[in-house]
Amino acid sequence: MNRGLLLALAALALVVACGPDAPDEERIRAQIQAMQTALSEGNVRAFVAPIADDFTASTRNLDRRAARLLLRREMLVHDRLKARLADIEVTMQGEDRATATMHAVTTGGSGLIPETGGWYRVTTGWRLDDGEWMLISASWETVAGR
Repeated sequence: MNRGLLLALAALALVVACGPDAPDEERIRAQIQAMQTALSEGNVRAFVAPIADDFTASTRNLDRRAARLLLRREMLVHDRLKARLADIEVTMQGEDRATATMHAVTTGGSGLIPETGGWYRVTTGWRLDDGEWMLISASWETVAGR
């Protein structure tokens, strides 16, 4: 089985498993995981798809457009960008709002050994829009690295 077909089947299984009947916490985790996968594949469009039009990132004063441009710039500088996420905790705030916190270890480079990296504590805000969980805010603090 080729890699592309395997990835497509995995994505389909994720969509089915985390459809509208899945708990909201799992649907948010699925969005986060999809963004992580898009980053590692260099797919800017897929990465920004769950980012709301009114998104703000207070750490670097970014809106949705600026976040997309920053990601594109980083992808031009580094052949490979990756993020490893750990300790993802989703806290529901009513029926249509949530907060997800996590640790993220990011690396970038062009060879087998990453040239840059950082460890961050990330806090994200989510809103349910027309049945889809959308990222509306993000902030992060450096734990180590960069």
